[in-house]
Amino acid sequence: MDHLNRDRLCKRCRTADLLDTVFTRETLTAQPKLAVLYEHLKAAQPSYVLQIRRQSHVWTTIVKVAALREPVTHAHLDEMASARAISQLRSLLVQLGVLEERDEYGAAFQKVAAREIATLPHRKDQLALRRYIRRRRLYRERAEKVTVSQAANDRYEVRVILSLIRAINADGDTIETARQKTLDDWAAHASAAFRVRRFVKWCADVGLNRQLIAPPASRLIFSLGGRMSTGNENALRQALTEETHSPRMRLAVLLTTVYAVRVHRIAELRRDTLRLVEGQPRLRLGRLELELPMVSAPWVAAILDGISIRHRVGGSRRDETWIFPGYRHNDHMLASSLATKLRAIGVSPARAHQASAAALITQVPPSVIARLLGISLNTASEWHAIAGSTTSTR
Repeated sequence: MDHLNRDRLCKRCRTADLLDTVFTRETLTAQPKLAVLYEHLKAAQPSYVLQIRRQSHVWTTIVKVAALREPVTHAHLDEMASARAISQLRSLLVQLGVLEERDEYGAAFQKVAAREIATLPHRKDQLALRRYIRRRRLYRERAEKVTVSQAANDRYEVRVILSLIRAINADGDTIETARQKTLDDWAAHASAAFRVRRFVKWCADVGLNRQLIAPPASRLIFSLGGRMSTGNENALRQALTEETHSPRMRLAVLLTTVYAVRVHRIAELRRDTLRLVEGQPRLRLGRLELELPMVSAPWVAAILDGISIRHRVGGSRRDETWIFPGYRHNDHMLASSLATKLRAIGVSPARAHQASAAALITQVPPSVIARLLGISLNTASEWHAIAGSTTSTR
C-alpha cells in the first residue's frame, strides 16, 4: 500500500476511484470491449495514471470514448482530436483488441490527399487524381501496410502532380486537354518533375491523355564525400570506447559512420536481424549479412535481451520486434526521430553517409555496395567507376 498523503487517499485508491468514475456499469454494458482497457489501466502504475489525468489530453479522450453509447471506432477517434494527439491511445486500443488494426499511414495519406484534391477547380482533374490514387492504393493492398517512408513519398508525389495540374489549369486546360508544351515548360522549372512520370503514363494507359510524354527519370548523383567530420569521428570513437550511450544508439552510430547505412533503414531494423555466432556479432540487411566488429558484441547481446520502451498509456515496457521501437503498436521509431537522436550525440547522418559511402565504394564490389546502400546494381557500378576503383566484382 502506498503512504497516505495528508488529507487524501493513497495513489492506488485515488486511481481506483478515478477509473470507477469513468468506467461505470453503464459504460461497460454499452461497450463491453472497454473492460480490457479498464483492467489495463488498473494494472498500470497509479502514479502514471494520475500523471495522465493531470497533464495529458489523453485522459480527456479516454473520458470521451467511455461516454459513447456505442462501440468505439476509428472514425470516433478521428473526430475527437488530431491523429497525432491520439496516436498513442489509438495504438493501445488496437493492442488490446478494442479496435481493429488499421493502416494508419495509409489512412493519414488518404485524408491529406482528399483535402488537397478538393482545392482543384475542375472536377475532371479531381476525378482523374482520385482514380490514380485509388489505383495506387489497390496495388498496395496486395502487399504489406504502407510504411512511413512510402506515405511520405506518396504525399510528395501528390504535391508535385498538383503543381503540374495547376500549371495546366493556368493555361486554360485540364489534364484531358493538356499540351506537351505546358508539361515541358513546367518541368523546366519544377523541382522533382520526374515524380509525375507514373501519373502521366497512367493518363495515357487509361486514355485520359495519350499525347503527353513523361519527363525523363532522375539519375541518382554521387559526389565523393571527402573525410568524415570531426563530430562524426568523435561520436564513433565514443561509441566504440565508452558506455555513455545505450547499446542500440552505439549500433546506430557504427552503422551510420562506418557502413553508410541510411537512417531510415536503421530505424526499420528488427531484432531478428541481429545474432551472435560463436560470439561474433552479425547483422542481416536484406540478403547481405554484415560481420560487425567484436567490440559491438556486448551491444548486440544487450539488444537481443530485449528493448525497454516508455509507457504507452500504461502499456508494455518491452518490445520484442524492433531494435528501435516506436510509440505506436507494432511499429518502429520514425527515421526523423532517430536522426534527431543521432544529431544530439554529435552525428551528422547525411555527412556520415556521404563520407563512409565514398570510402566503401573504393573497397567493396558493386554487388555488395548495392545491397548495403539500397541502390541498384547499375548505379553502384557507375559510382564504382567514378571512384576509380579496380576492385573486381565478386
